[in-house]
Amino acid sequence: MALFEKKQKEEKKEAPTTKSEVSVSSSFNPVQESVITGFYISEKAGLLNGFNQYVFKVSDNANKSQLSRQVEKMFSVKVKSVKMMNTKKKRRDIGKYTGFKPGFKKAVVVLEKGHSIEQAR
Repeated sequence: MALFEKKQKEEKKEAPTTKSEVSVSSSFNPVQESVITGFYISEKAGLLNGFNQYVFKVSDNANKSQLSRQVEKMFSVKVKSVKMMNTKKKRRDIGKYTGFKPGFKKAVVVLEKGHSIEQAR
């Protein structure tokens, strides 16, 4: 019964490849690296810059301590306090089509006196 017997495949010999090991540092935290999405630009945010307060869009899973550390590291400033808020999604109608603008998380960062972020001005 040659029809039902399995044929043995000849194993192809491949050239030996060197596998490079990827080392992951234990201190690397992807959430920590991508907390800030960008500056939040609005009329009110521009007025807050005069009071040494800066508004950022942040990732949804960010928290105050992560944001504080990241701002201090990125801009070489001293953070006094952080306030966070979630904005709701908004309904937008264009003709007969309805849709939504997505909600996001934003944070107001208050800096110590004498510190400022020049990129936000």
